[in-house]
Formats: sequence, C-alpha cells, structure tokens
Amino acid sequence: MSDTLPFRPLSPFGVELTCDLAEPLTPAQQDHFRDLFNSHSLILACGQSLSMERQREICSLLGPILDRPGETGYMTNEGGGPAESALNWHADAAYTEHPFDALSLHALDVVAGASSTRFVSAQDACESLPGELRNALEGRTQEMISPHYTRLAMRSCDRRDPEALKQGVLPAIQTNPHSGRACLWVSEMQTARLLDMEWEASREVLHAVFAHLYAPERVFEHHWHNGDLIIWDNIALQHERGNLGTVGKRLLQRAIVGTHGVAPHIAAA
Repeated sequence: MSDTLPFRPLSPFGVELTCDLAEPLTPAQQDHFRDLFNSHSLILACGQSLSMERQREICSLLGPILDRPGETGYMTNEGGGPAESALNWHADAAYTEHPFDALSLHALDVVAGASSTRFVSAQDACESLPGELRNALEGRTQEMISPHYTRLAMRSCDRRDPEALKQGVLPAIQTNPHSGRACLWVSEMQTARLLDMEWEASREVLHAVFAHLYAPERVFEHHWHNGDLIIWDNIALQHERGNLGTVGKRLLQRAIVGTHGVAPHIAAA
C-alpha cells in the first residue's frame, strides 16, 4: 500500500483525492492527508459514501471535532428562511477569538449540479494585495459581526450600523496557524468597519480590498453531486453560496473541526 494518497491539483487552489475514503488510512497516509490540507487548504473527493462517523473520523485527523447544541450535523434547504438564504463571503465564526479550524460537507441528496459553494484563498489574496491596501490594513483592527439572519447575503460595511447578533474586534490581517501564512480577515458578510477610520473611508478601503479578494480568477466553485466531499481550511479560505430556493432538495452532512461553538442563528431563527 502506498504511503501517499493519489491526488491531482485544482485551480486556483486545492487538490482532488482519487481514492475511497471509506477505507482505513495508514499512519503515513494520514500524515500525507494533513500535509495536503495544510499546503493546499481544500481537499475534494468525489464518489464517496461516508457515514457521519467516518466523516468525523477523517476530519479528526485535523483536530478535535466540535459538537454544537441545537445542530444535527446535517444542512438542508428544507424549511426556507435562513436555511435557503444566499450567504455572502465569510469564514465561520471569524468574528470570535476561536474561528473554526476546518469544515467539511458531504453531499447526501442533491440535484446534480444545481447548487454550488464558492471559495477564495484569503492567504493568496493577502500576499498579492497592492501595497497601498496592505498598508491600510496592516496593524489595524476591525469590527466584525454575525449579521441578523435576514441579512446574510448583504455586504455589512455598506450600512453604518448593521444589525448584529454577535460582535467582535479582530485584526484585519491574521496569521494562519496551519500554514504560517498571513491571510485577509476582512469579509463582505462579517466586516462592519475598520476601526480608527471614518466610516466612509473604511467603506472605500474595504470595497477596494474586496474587489481584489473576490476577483473571479481567484474563485474556486464546486457544483454539488451526490457523494462529493469537501474539507477546507476555515482560516485560509472564505466561502459563499447562492440562494437555494430553486435548486431542489439539498442535504449535506457536515463535520466541524474546532474547539468553541458559536451559533447565534439557532437562537434567533
């Protein structure tokens, strides 16, 4: 048995594994899995059939599995409301001191190709950020929020005082502990404003940063088919999705790697 997992690179980032993850991994393959995650930020594996237990077991190679009260581990668009709302660019729990380390989604029952999730690398974008924008963010803090669940598709910095379920003050640029690389920590959904700056000036800087961060050539978009599994670095990457009201049934199995649970939408919805 090989000590490495078969994979191919994806563009503009990530790798696709071409093996059955239901089968046990050797210690050497487990090390290779972690190396791929830390180096490439996103792992895709198609044609999988994984129990929740096995999905959590794979994700536990990256850290402790987080259980959050009120959640079942399944994401569905049935019921409408926040469950089918579009989600603007964000990283889960980024407005807290303990954002999730990694997220994984496994498609159990979806209409083939009807819905997608899009990803961008906040690491790559930070390294290529024009100097004047880097200078505007370096050493600066921001007000971050978990928006009201009716405004998950909105850009928070475009409102002076956006309604928030939770708030936090975080650096505009963070270092990813998984890779040691700097990454942009501002996002369209969660950044309300840059601190120590007039609101209009903050909005102008953020618009310019977002134009760079979310440029089409930086986006990896995956259209879901049954059996697909994606595991991604929630520090290195941001993600978004479109409205799910017209895509048919969409049932995904989710596992979270992290140490602290924050789920304000559960109480609010």
